[in-house]
Amino acid sequence: MNYKLLLDTAVAAGELMLENGAETYRVEDTMHRILSLSRLQTAEVFVTMTGFVATLDDPSIHSMTVVRRITNRSTNLDMIDRLNTLSRKLCTGELELEEAFRQVKVLKEHPWKPGAFLISTPVVTAAFALTYGGSLSEAFVSALTGLITAVCLYACRRLRIQSFFGTLLSAAAASMLASGFFRVFPGAGSLDAVVIASIMPLVPGVAITNAVFDTLHGDYLSGTARMLEAFVTAAAVAMGIGIGLGVG
Repeated sequence: MNYKLLLDTAVAAGELMLENGAETYRVEDTMHRILSLSRLQTAEVFVTMTGFVATLDDPSIHSMTVVRRITNRSTNLDMIDRLNTLSRKLCTGELELEEAFRQVKVLKEHPWKPGAFLISTPVVTAAFALTYGGSLSEAFVSALTGLITAVCLYACRRLRIQSFFGTLLSAAAASMLASGFFRVFPGAGSLDAVVIASIMPLVPGVAITNAVFDTLHGDYLSGTARMLEAFVTAAAVAMGIGIGLGVG
């Protein structure tokens, strides 16, 4: 077996899973399952929210250890599901190692389609406005602010702006647009409903859920870090809304 390729496959899969919001225990379990295919004496993985260490060792080979630092994180459940399925197929023998590595590389090179993100975010914000009892006009304004939110997030990712400032700018732009719209058309609906619907894609619900899951699985370091990340994100959203409403 090509142990170097096996380690590279596990590392690439774990890196993608962490970058797309997977729970720590899921990343660790997936990487360990892949590395266990080596049948070597030592196949260990240590994962935190911001990075991981993976190693293969045996008296018959030279020890191999890889360290990865994760600096950018987002939420892409579809990516996590694909990697989860891919790793299971590899472990059950449905996929050859070379093909599994190729598929992971393809997923890394094409993580998500910007068009789908730019379309789905306005739809989600409009749906939230209707869910909260808003009118069709409020749903329309929420869709516009959702589009602005999506554009800002996409631009910040492309420019590699730190996630705190990206979230702050997106929340500020959305609330500024909503405030300006209702200033021009005061009878079109409720500003509060539109602002609440507009920021829902920014709310760190997944981060809070993962923090609870990691804590329950005994990953206290990652659980605490994720909870802190959720708090920082919530603070960025709150600050952005305040700035946007103040300026608008």
